[in-house]
Amino acid sequence: MKLVDYTGKLNGHNEYLQVIKQLENKCKYIEYVLVDEYETDFIEEFKSRIISVKLNNRWWGTIYGGKRKIYKIKSSKEIFKYLNKFETFCKYTFSDKGDISEDTNFGINDIAFFDDNEVPLLFTTTHEGYITIREDFLLQEDKV
Repeated sequence: MKLVDYTGKLNGHNEYLQVIKQLENKCKYIEYVLVDEYETDFIEEFKSRIISVKLNNRWWGTIYGGKRKIYKIKSSKEIFKYLNKFETFCKYTFSDKGDISEDTNFGINDIAFFDDNEVPLLFTTTHEGYITIREDFLLQEDKV
């Protein structure tokens, strides 16, 4: 499995929606990391689909992030319909004056999507603006 830095490539809503559609067709479960303990709308909305909750300081995209709750949630069409309402996970702009990470209406919690083999398709370190995608999951037009 080769992972590709996708930071800055999901800044637009249309690109985000394309990826969400692809994820819906391949995702078995989601890990949602509660970076902001007050930002629990997603958890409340899908609490009946929670498989497990663990407290850990490591998750996809982080080396050490402090102890956070990591929710493993069974995938569903309703979850992806819910995700469609967001602008994108996060925005990241590269500039000569310095790179800029921008939060969106998604919030700052991290999210990861996994296939049937429990291999990540895409994961974010949303609060830092980073997105990583599995190379074989890239949008067809993004493949080189």
